[in-house]
Amino acid sequence: MSASGPGDAGNQGGVAPDGGTGSDVEAQLDRDIGIVGAIALGVGTMIAAGIFVLSGLAVSNVGAAAIVSFLLAAIVASFTAFAYAEFASLYPESGGGYMYVANVFETDLTYIVGWSMILGYPASAAFYLASFSDWFYRFMYPALDISQATPYWASGLAVLGLLVAINLKGTEETGLFQIVVTALKVALIVLFLYGGLQGFESSVVMNSLSENLNDFRQLGLTTALVFITFFGFEAIATNAEEIEKPSTNIPRAIFFSMGFVTFVYALVVIVIVLAVNDTNFLQFLANQQNLAGPEAARAFVATNGEVSMGRAAQYYLGDVGFYIVIVGALFSMLSAANATILAGSRVKLAMARRHHLPEQFEDLHPSLNTPYKSVLLTGGLILFYIAVFSVLFGTAPGVDPHSVTFPLGLHLGLHSIAHFADFMLLGGLIFVNFAIIQSRRKFPKVERGFEVPAVPWLPIVAILANLGLLVNVEPKAFVIGVLAEVVGVGFWFAWKSQAPESERLERETPTVVSEHTPADRDYQIVVPVANPETVEQLMRTAVDIAADNDGEILVMSVVTVPEQTPLEEARQFVGEERAAIDRAMDVAEEVDSDVPVNGMVRIGHDASHGILNTIRQYESDAVLVGWRGRAHHRRDVVLGGTVDEVVREAECDVLVEKIGDTTTVESILVPTAGGPHAELAAETARAIARSEGSEIRVVHVTESGADRETREEAEAKIRETLDELDDVVAEGEVLEGDDVVETIVTETENYDMTIIGATRESAVQRLVFGTIPEKVGANAPNAVIMTKRDLGIRSRLRQLLE
Repeated sequence: MSASGPGDAGNQGGVAPDGGTGSDVEAQLDRDIGIVGAIALGVGTMIAAGIFVLSGLAVSNVGAAAIVSFLLAAIVASFTAFAYAEFASLYPESGGGYMYVANVFETDLTYIVGWSMILGYPASAAFYLASFSDWFYRFMYPALDISQATPYWASGLAVLGLLVAINLKGTEETGLFQIVVTALKVALIVLFLYGGLQGFESSVVMNSLSENLNDFRQLGLTTALVFITFFGFEAIATNAEEIEKPSTNIPRAIFFSMGFVTFVYALVVIVIVLAVNDTNFLQFLANQQNLAGPEAARAFVATNGEVSMGRAAQYYLGDVGFYIVIVGALFSMLSAANATILAGSRVKLAMARRHHLPEQFEDLHPSLNTPYKSVLLTGGLILFYIAVFSVLFGTAPGVDPHSVTFPLGLHLGLHSIAHFADFMLLGGLIFVNFAIIQSRRKFPKVERGFEVPAVPWLPIVAILANLGLLVNVEPKAFVIGVLAEVVGVGFWFAWKSQAPESERLERETPTVVSEHTPADRDYQIVVPVANPETVEQLMRTAVDIAADNDGEILVMSVVTVPEQTPLEEARQFVGEERAAIDRAMDVAEEVDSDVPVNGMVRIGHDASHGILNTIRQYESDAVLVGWRGRAHHRRDVVLGGTVDEVVREAECDVLVEKIGDTTTVESILVPTAGGPHAELAAETARAIARSEGSEIRVVHVTESGADRETREEAEAKIRETLDELDDVVAEGEVLEGDDVVETIVTETENYDMTIIGATRESAVQRLVFGTIPEKVGANAPNAVIMTKRDLGIRSRLRQLLE
């Protein structure tokens, strides 16, 4: 039913069998991010508002124990980073965690993972830009003599517009921009550390550590708060489609970034701890902020921890060093927001490709070749978050929230948006770790460029660790996150209730080649083919059936690739399947040029799914499948994996024809036991006999020496079948034999073709046609067609067992 191999892709477009436009080759994003650019994506995202804002907030919460919080967050993130590294070596395509889960679990529930990511990424970017606005308002408004009447959030919105424009412009410029900015801010942090560590006192750090280490609730909250800083590894993996040598560069970039950033954060926390426990620094801060003295400065740090690093830089480096660090911090936040916008737009692009978002978000700009609609949606969500968390339910920097009346009495701000982003992203990471366990079970022999050690135990630890952080998210942000997930589910059902089923099927198994003969027929038979040398017998049968029903033929083939390989990679193997389609259409033209024939090549991970999706999409009336007649030894396979599933699942009449040496059909044997499946066998025999001028013999087997009543019942079943054959040459006969199968197989030697209907046997058996038809098909020397009528009812018990 399927084949794959090198060859010319052939015609990549055309008209679909329903007359619609076929699928064109999708535009591909160039791989232009090297190892340095990949590391810059990770480090640039991790060293940003996290280091300049969250480090101070963390110290204000738990002092030197913030080192523990950052370390715990890094460890939890590294557990999942292992999974990302392995998945990136298997699926080098954009989409990150969403794409990994979607490639492993064949269910639309993976939409929830994508929804969490497409909300979490913009929330992260909104946090970076809100932090940018905070620092710019506090430090740059006075320096640039900007009026305090200018809204504090104006600078963040201006930067948002700039970053959206950069991402609309293109990836190459974005990658270079990321590398330059990341290098500059690392240099600035080194300068800050150089100044701050000059007066290092271990006793100060140890005392602060011992005072806060037992406050487990605050440690948990702080760890959840700072987790967002380590999510840069997702930004690397999400851009896998554009990274050179992804199977090696992505794991290296992830772990280098994680290790480097963790070390830097620990040093920054130490410097801030030294500062806030230094009386001279507190007095300096009191002077800068017009506070009463060191104690007032200490209270200020407790409620405005986000500016601690900035003032520490001013204290250690002087005004020149201070402004160098401030400018570096602002560019750092800008670069992190940029990387997050890039990653977030890639997730939306991946979801559109999987039809988990409207297909418009898959569109690339005709000249810029960027997913501009996805970028604009990401920018819109960031704008929404800033408006809600910072403007509507937040306060201007330095304003006491207790002095402000908020709508609904709800105060959010920087803390809340960081926690909300963590909530959304942690939920997705939990599913990624489940996916790595399932991937090992589903594809145990697949070669992986990187392997997670100790599967399933390490992913289980990662799941528990992520859950631990999730429950430590700020309660307000937790509730908002749950509501956001509910909105996502509501959007899914509202959208899917309007989306045509054909769109979903086309996304699962895209059509890459189509040939169409205009027709307006009420009957259609689908004929899956793979080998040009075996199509003639199938097509002759299909033409006879289609002509008898005044219908049309849809001949198709499926190019398959392994589950871990993106569907787009299969386009290069279309050529061989196109040859089979062309041969089939030529045969149909030779047999009966009046029968319309449509041709189609689809791509997918499973041939049977491609066939079944075609049947559902075009509401076909019948499917004719070829079978080699070989025995299968696997316990769960009868005729063949693909054939079995088509027979069981097809929502139409099914005919399976054993491929043989038949060139002419002068005589047809029709064993009958009555019922709808035997009726379909008779209809098929009549169609072939009308075209070929064949003679039909209908038989029913009874035991030797059967009584009169048994023979009369057999004769009644034969007459019932003969009534279907009133316009062709047909006769009936009761055969006697102690073994029904052996008797029929012996009789088949005298006929060119045997057509037999399925028998009614228990649905819980693995048989697809029943014992008698399958044994006759396997042992008859000539061509055999087995038929199964679509009864419009599926056994619920069978569905559960399958």
